[in-house]
Amino acid sequence: MLEWMSDNSGLINVFVNLGMLGIWAFYLQMLMANYKRERRPRLLITRGISADLDARCLVTNMSRDTVFIRSIIVTVETGAGELRYPVTEIEKIDSRGDPVDIKQQTRQGPIESGAMRDLGSFSAIITHVLDYKGPDDPPGPHNDWAGLKALTVMVIGVYGPDDISIGAKRAYDVVEEDGKPRLSPRTIDAVQIRSARERREIDELLREDL
Repeated sequence: MLEWMSDNSGLINVFVNLGMLGIWAFYLQMLMANYKRERRPRLLITRGISADLDARCLVTNMSRDTVFIRSIIVTVETGAGELRYPVTEIEKIDSRGDPVDIKQQTRQGPIESGAMRDLGSFSAIITHVLDYKGPDDPPGPHNDWAGLKALTVMVIGVYGPDDISIGAKRAYDVVEEDGKPRLSPRTIDAVQIRSARERREIDELLREDL
């Protein structure tokens, strides 16, 4: 056996080196996957305090670095169709506290890792959208609470030093329970927006919001 190993030492060294290379490649792949997972942005969109329309809309940054919130876009579904409108700036319907506090005037701003931002009540956010009357927005039930079926909250931001947009969205059905409208999330968690196609789409939404 020893003689065979001595005679084939060159071949054995080749296989040993290939094995070591494979092990290092495996660990490198594991390290890269862990690094990408840690660098991957993640935003949570949840309801707080209650499950009715007076519940608070909360955004939590579960990313490793700070996320700067650039825009909040809400789509409301009614019996007359859909209405999409940015609710980034807080209007009088949701004004609270000292008017000089910038956080009381806009939903923009940085959210540090592990921090949470209160976007206001869902009822105030929905009212913000339904009250919008633009040049292409017809009057009628389109701007009324009647027939309110669902809403989708989309949060668009910039992650850390990256110059590309990231985001998350979560849809809620409005259901009747004990004669009162309540929010029923369609998914367990917020849907993260990460693909190149989805990022191009949210960039288009940002341009519309300018």
